[in-house]
Amino acid sequence: MDYPGFGGTAMLEPQWRVTVNSRCKRACSYCRPSGEAVATAMDAELAPDDLLRVAHAVRERGLTSVKLTGGDPALYGPLVEVVRRLRDEAGFTEIEVISRHPRIGDLAEDLARAGVTLFNVSLDTLDPALHHEICNVDDHGEVVAAIKRCVATAVPVKVNVVVMAGVNDAEVPALVKMCEEAGVHSVKLLDVIKDLDAGSESYARRLKTKRGRTLQDVYMSLGDITEALRGRAMHEETVHQGGLGHPMTVLTLPSGTKVVVKDSTAGAWYGSVCRGCPLFPCHDALMALRLTADMRLQFCLLREDNLIDLTPALAEDTDDTLHAQVEAAFEMYADARFHPTQPSAALEAAR
Repeated sequence: MDYPGFGGTAMLEPQWRVTVNSRCKRACSYCRPSGEAVATAMDAELAPDDLLRVAHAVRERGLTSVKLTGGDPALYGPLVEVVRRLRDEAGFTEIEVISRHPRIGDLAEDLARAGVTLFNVSLDTLDPALHHEICNVDDHGEVVAAIKRCVATAVPVKVNVVVMAGVNDAEVPALVKMCEEAGVHSVKLLDVIKDLDAGSESYARRLKTKRGRTLQDVYMSLGDITEALRGRAMHEETVHQGGLGHPMTVLTLPSGTKVVVKDSTAGAWYGSVCRGCPLFPCHDALMALRLTADMRLQFCLLREDNLIDLTPALAEDTDDTLHAQVEAAFEMYADARFHPTQPSAALEAAR
């Protein structure tokens, strides 16, 4: 398979992201009720034993890194147990927990002892009123306090900031400064996933109701912001998250804090699962293989017609079928190729 503009074959594996539950108790305007996963039943969550069975199959592929997301892992009861088992039983050496709930601060010390190697906490603004508008929850101070509690564990902390034109883009320098002062290891700036509302469910309707704007309206390339921060940087490099993610610019500031810029205009990876997709080229592409909270393997953020249901395999006495299905899922990435940014007219022609 080939697409116009692709160049180079990927030799690295995708990220493995596990959506441990399906609800986060907030309604961010650039997200959707199930969080990262496609639509799942309300309050769905993974049974630890089932999760570990899949983890062993993934670990056999040689992956040593896992990202726990949701929903929100901070609201997942067995989170500390699962982190410990992923480390001790499955042998994962990098375990990232991604949250935007204040409870992550309450769990931070226990999670650090269990084996978490990176806390990832989201904060999009320094303005409590705007925080409420974005998330529909009034807990800005508690989230900031949770970030500081995570930093206090000495485990590296990353703060995610979704940058939105005319909403919080002017705050980026102040947000970075706050994180530097708090001892945050890295700040990740992300552009809006502007095609997310092409999926089955989204909170984007709240954005349109409150500001009369769509995800496309608040989307912006992060080029100008990156250029401004570049003037402060002591070092710059480009990394590929998990091998198959967008190329990201990493700027190391004099404080030691790193600013990681994930901008979709840098290009993305696509594979055979993308063949004939009407959404090609999309924002997120083949960055990760996700395990949903109802035990399905998900290749991308937008489609629900190509998921692999692992539930029947988990009902079997042996893990042979499970391991075969996981292996087949990873094979979907074997021929992945990089698609660089093209002018919009060329992108339309590539469809």
